Amino acid sequence: MTGRRWIGILSIALWGTLAAASVHAETDGFSLEDFKLGSAGDLVDVCTLEPGHQHYTAAIAFCYGFFEGAIHYHEAISGTERHVDLVCDPPETTRLQAVEVFVAYLQANPQYRDEASIDAIFRALIDRWPCSE
Repeated sequence: MTGRRWIGILSIALWGTLAAASVHAETDGFSLEDFKLGSAGDLVDVCTLEPGHQHYTAAIAFCYGFFEGAIHYHEAISGTERHVDLVCDPPETTRLQAVEVFVAYLQANPQYRDEASIDAIFRALIDRWPCSE
């Protein structure tokens, strides 16, 4: 087989793969634009990407990193005099559990998908682990 023919075959295979990937990306609710986090719905899309997806590793790292930042922020402000604890989760709560609570809450309450991600995270966590007054 000539080099020109191989290039033609590889080009067809590449275009077919890209077309299939773009169809898959459109049907699973995820796009690379979701990393910009225009809304809580984008964060749900990032955090629920299937393990076989080509961007899964980046997505799950991004998701956990965002939650880690939210946790550190909450811990930093909880030491101030004016702060009132918003979330009173058990000490053994994991980051994965917090993500699961957030995803389940947004799936059950889709009216909050357009909210800012950080607001929706705390809305979900407060609902699950409220602090007694």
